[in-house]
Amino acid sequence: MLKKVEFTLNGAAIQLSAISALDYLNYVEYMNELDKPENIAESDTEKELHRKLNQANKLNLLVNTRLIAISMSYAEKEKTVDEIQDHLLNNFTHTDILTLLDKVQDVCEFPKVEKSEDDEVESGEQKNV
Repeated sequence: MLKKVEFTLNGAAIQLSAISALDYLNYVEYMNELDKPENIAESDTEKELHRKLNQANKLNLLVNTRLIAISMSYAEKEKTVDEIQDHLLNNFTHTDILTLLDKVQDVCEFPKVEKSEDDEVESGEQKNV
């Protein structure tokens, strides 16, 4: 049996599940199919840098919502993973997505990535990368 967790986010009851090994392989395949952001070059203008960083942000959001959607799909059997991911992208804020991602990583028992001082700006908020 896969581990499950239930909680409330913005008044909505949400059930997340650890993902099976097969679903994890499908997730990795999904990530490999996405267009990767262009590498940053020293000669990039500020506009090019912003465009490339936005590409990376978009990729991160797609990868994160896909993992969340897979986790939610065990409880929402009437919807496809694509439909759940679309719902997440259209109805949740970026902060909500990060909250859900943290819960999914906990239920899946993925190792936590330590934040370095470079990951934070002076206000204590995480940088946009």
